[in-house]
Amino acid sequence: MQEENYESPEYMNKSIEDLFLGTQETYSEAQQRAMEENKSFQKTEFFRMDKFGIYRLRILPLAPNKDGSINRKSYEYPVYQMLLELEKPSAGGKPSYMYVTVPRVTEAGYPIDLIDVYRKAAVNAANEKGDEKLAEKIGGGSFGGGLKFNYGHVMYIFDMNERAKGLQLLTLSHSQFKELDERKFKLWQKKLSKNPNYPCPVSSVYNAYPVEIEKKKNGAKTEYLTSIDNESDNDILTVDELNALMSAPRIPEVVYRYSRYQFEATLEFLKQCDIKYEMDLMESEEMKEAIETLQAALPKEDTSSFSFDKRTKDSKENSSEIRLDDLYNRFDDLQNKGLGDKTEEGQELRALIRTYIEQEKLNIRVTRSTTNEELFDMIEKGLEEGTGNENTQEEEKEADPEAETEKEETETERTRRRR
Repeated sequence: MQEENYESPEYMNKSIEDLFLGTQETYSEAQQRAMEENKSFQKTEFFRMDKFGIYRLRILPLAPNKDGSINRKSYEYPVYQMLLELEKPSAGGKPSYMYVTVPRVTEAGYPIDLIDVYRKAAVNAANEKGDEKLAEKIGGGSFGGGLKFNYGHVMYIFDMNERAKGLQLLTLSHSQFKELDERKFKLWQKKLSKNPNYPCPVSSVYNAYPVEIEKKKNGAKTEYLTSIDNESDNDILTVDELNALMSAPRIPEVVYRYSRYQFEATLEFLKQCDIKYEMDLMESEEMKEAIETLQAALPKEDTSSFSFDKRTKDSKENSSEIRLDDLYNRFDDLQNKGLGDKTEEGQELRALIRTYIEQEKLNIRVTRSTTNEELFDMIEKGLEEGTGNENTQEEEKEADPEAETEKEETETERTRRRR
């Protein structure tokens, strides 16, 4: 490395104090550096509506860039995501699963999405076989066992009941977002009639009202009712809160983050789809070319890798927790389609519920006679009471048909003898 020449005219006219003073950062420079470092290491927390009741939220505007420019004038970003269910290798017995959330990677700037390519090819293959039911299933949403990405909307919020927790990300389904949007426009029109310059009534810095989302049961279904509390005072964001929002990761950086781990998990998922749908699409030239194209586009410095071993660092960082809201949405979808617990879709949901119970370490015993709806009630009660207890869940035992028959015959023989 070339050494500095401290005898040059540039340095000869400066004292040692001047040299050090020239390297000191200003307050604004230090503040900007701290914001960038915090942004790099900040872990974003997702807000979860796990319990029934009313959630009172402060929706936040999207932060501008450092130069004042903006990428999107709104408070939310649309997101296409899928929760991959991967069956873990086992030597017989009851299958177990792990779950990985992946975004539609074309939204993240990559040239091609493997799931989209596979979905189109699988639908065509099913139609060619004359299996219209399978084609419809594959082409449908993931809650019904298909390969269509779930469409939602993500936004930063404050939980007004626990504002000290700071920024959290809220994901709304498209139908939930549309309800919020409709109520926002109705209120906004009233405000504009009095003030033509009135800003967004749910996300502006100084003039926003709290948004309330009530989670309630309606028979076997779970409903989310959205309202805007315009009877309350406007919620004004502080300078500290605006600084926190400015230094937070931008929403696309969080929801459209795509790693080599997720790429390899997707490959495993699609291989299992081949088995599930009785196809051989992963060996087709179309899929091989798509895999090669996406693999070449991944950052070379990304050394993460997929593994079924949950103890690996990559797995801990990339695998996704199951959200109770997603389970409820899946249950509601099955109810609307008239699909009960004993159907293939109902059993897939049951496996997800069991994994959620293990994830939250809830003291809940899963038995053959317990319905999925009853399990949801037990989960709600467990979360409210805080009855989590590690390693207390009992595995559901499969009944032995021969043993049950033998037991029934024995009971019949005993009854006959008594008579």
